[in-house]
Amino acid sequence: MTLGIADLLSLLEVRPAGRAGTFTGVSPIDGARRVYGGQLLGQSVVAMGRTVRDEHPLHSMQGYFLQPGDVAQPLEFTVGVLREGRNFSTRQVLVTQGTRAVFSGAASFQRTEGKHLRLAPMPDVPPPDQLADEASFYAGEAHLLESRRSHVSLLMQLFERRSDMWRPWQQPGPLPPRNGMWCRLRGERSDDPLINYALIAYFCDLDLMSTAMRPRGCGAMDPGARSASLDHAMWFHAPAFPDRWFYYDLDGPCAVNNRGLGAGAIYQDGRRIATTMQEGLLRVDGE
Repeated sequence: MTLGIADLLSLLEVRPAGRAGTFTGVSPIDGARRVYGGQLLGQSVVAMGRTVRDEHPLHSMQGYFLQPGDVAQPLEFTVGVLREGRNFSTRQVLVTQGTRAVFSGAASFQRTEGKHLRLAPMPDVPPPDQLADEASFYAGEAHLLESRRSHVSLLMQLFERRSDMWRPWQQPGPLPPRNGMWCRLRGERSDDPLINYALIAYFCDLDLMSTAMRPRGCGAMDPGARSASLDHAMWFHAPAFPDRWFYYDLDGPCAVNNRGLGAGAIYQDGRRIATTMQEGLLRVDGE
């Protein structure tokens, strides 16, 4: 299917349901059976944020992927109030499909305060116009997107990405647990800061675990590979503008028990605007 930027913004904007603190959401039917993890992150951020007053912007979120979501079924988001203070608001969310719990998470929102600001500078990397774009690099493997029913094709429609660290989707061989790419939304962002944070959350789920697992030499679409996100955490340090180039710097410090830990830093305009971490599962036949 084809999903445009307006469709993505609408997808993230979950709808209020009958009871206070409840919202409903849907998934695009893109060939994959499971709901994309980044979609659950982005929609959960919006659901929790819609119960918080505007003067408390989002600064962190974390959650657990409990069971695979079914793209053919609607999602229900139930938001609970953990804290409602003068300076901080904290929310929790449970995402369900019928009686099945799909995702649980929490987010913290803080009133702007203080004058001290320190944001780490971005690493010295080539600009995006000097790097290979994703679609061109993977043109020879494009047929795999349909056969593996991957969400990657949808992300490629929505975000332009450029890197000098691309690797084949099948049998790439062992590589160090390092990755990095320039990214930007293929259209105009929202005027709502919460939606823009949700867009960053939607995007950043894709590469964390696979970066941590690079030393195993297994590709994202190897026939004997099965992967899943387990948990995810994000911290937002400055406003995000997803339709302008931002750099996603990734590494994978640990891997054990078929779990890989990925850590990411997001930079824009030369400074760090977000930090993300995720642990994921990778099982490979014969190992």
